[in-house]
Amino acid sequence: MILSRKRAFTLIELLVVIAIIAILAAILFPVFTKAKAAAKTTSAISNGKQMMLAFLMYIENYDGKLRTWYNAPPSTGPVAPYTSENMIWSGYLQPYIRNQGIYLDPMTTLGKYAQDWPDRGLLPYGYNSTISGWYWASDPTQHIVVSESNIEKPAITVMFMSTPPGVTSAGWRGYLSRNNAVNVPGLAISDRHTEGTVVGFLDGHVKKYITKSILGDPNAVYECNDGSFFTGLWWLDKNAARLKMNIMDPCVQP
Repeated sequence: MILSRKRAFTLIELLVVIAIIAILAAILFPVFTKAKAAAKTTSAISNGKQMMLAFLMYIENYDGKLRTWYNAPPSTGPVAPYTSENMIWSGYLQPYIRNQGIYLDPMTTLGKYAQDWPDRGLLPYGYNSTISGWYWASDPTQHIVVSESNIEKPAITVMFMSTPPGVTSAGWRGYLSRNNAVNVPGLAISDRHTEGTVVGFLDGHVKKYITKSILGDPNAVYECNDGSFFTGLWWLDKNAARLKMNIMDPCVQP
């Protein structure tokens, strides 16, 4: 009688297999993580393009005038009751988008669509804070509104950037962006896209930039070739990517 013997794995063989699996997981996990992050960035760029298309349609319908941050006197911001007459910029673009999900960024779960002043901190995309947010000293109830025709280089003129969203009462201002700080309450930008920021331009294109390349340099050498309007923020244009950030102040042109 011939007896058959079933051979089992030895302990050493099992340990070798486990070690190989662990090595493969260590190699592939970062690849999968990067692929997932890249997909989310692509989605954010797509959302940004939809916002820019809406923004350009808005401009066309309003005789080439850029949208202001909000409608309100400068000393108070919009006050209750919150209506279609005193929304922040997102509310004015919404009729051209009709999808609140476009305002979201898959790289953060904190951001939400918002159109009224008390919720302004929640938006994860911020309007460039130097666009039409200033007021005439002679009439502080009137915004200074920029015309599209006044902007010489729309392909490098920044309209939107990724911002850190959060509760407005805690100081977050997601509805506005400024390239002077990263991931802090107030005017800032976000580097959540693998140390990168999604940026939308006046010509309609949207692109991711390494965040440090678009930060302004407050220690740069002063330069001003035009005294028509001076905000004191000329140094926002002094960034390594040579993007035009300070829309209201023409003193510096990249």
